[in-house]
Amino acid sequence: MTLYSYGVCIALAFLVAITTAAARARRYGWRAEAAYDICLYAMLASLAGSRLLYVLENPHEFASAPWEALMVWKGGLSYYGGVIAAVIACAVYMRIRRLSVAEGFDLFIPSVALGHAIGRIGCFFNGCCFGTLCALPFAVVFPEGSTAYSSHLEAGIIMPGSMYSMPVHPTQLYEALMELGAFVILSLFLPRKKFHGQVFLLYFVLYGAGRFLLEFLRADNPAVAFVGGTAMNVPQLMSLAALIVSTAVLVWVGAQNKKRVARCSPASTHRKDRI
Repeated sequence: MTLYSYGVCIALAFLVAITTAAARARRYGWRAEAAYDICLYAMLASLAGSRLLYVLENPHEFASAPWEALMVWKGGLSYYGGVIAAVIACAVYMRIRRLSVAEGFDLFIPSVALGHAIGRIGCFFNGCCFGTLCALPFAVVFPEGSTAYSSHLEAGIIMPGSMYSMPVHPTQLYEALMELGAFVILSLFLPRKKFHGQVFLLYFVLYGAGRFLLEFLRADNPAVAFVGGTAMNVPQLMSLAALIVSTAVLVWVGAQNKKRVARCSPASTHRKDRI
């Protein structure tokens, strides 16, 4: 039996994310049954959505063997596809159960960052999501059979029979560290938030900005458009959209919340009484 390190890391990512998210939800008064149900739907939807988007982005990989689209344990998941599918599925479930959607997203999103950090370590072991050529001391090489090796071989960067790819940026580990940092920031910010949904929006501001910049070092995602004269790929465009939309909503909702607090404050009421 072959055990894929990528599959192990993905399974571990879901296990850690579900465990920490459910524990956090219970601390904030959510029932354990609802918390685990949300995690289950999020896991199933994210797997389906991330695989679907990856297949749509890379149809040539499955042209000769379409059934391999179901072999998620071998690698090939697009993060934004998973996030979008999970958000929709969880929002529908929470609405049906009459739970606060915004509060629920705040409680679960830190664990999404933590799980994604672990998942990116799986990408590193798998040799996918690799970076551009790098001459820095911490550059890494990948063995024959990895996506990085195959890409370099097809591009003529390495010769047939080479043992390893050329040294590249370990972008998988960069993103793992970025997501781990996001997990810490969100976890510390959660008890200090001013309104429901703030932590959720903050995550997409942080991740959108980080992923947008990180994509300049990625070599596996081809450019699909030019924005301001700069070539950008699909994840980069989605990251830019996430950053802009989340920042705008965060600022607008924050301003509305401040106005609402000001109207309800004792000082405001006292002034009205005097008038």
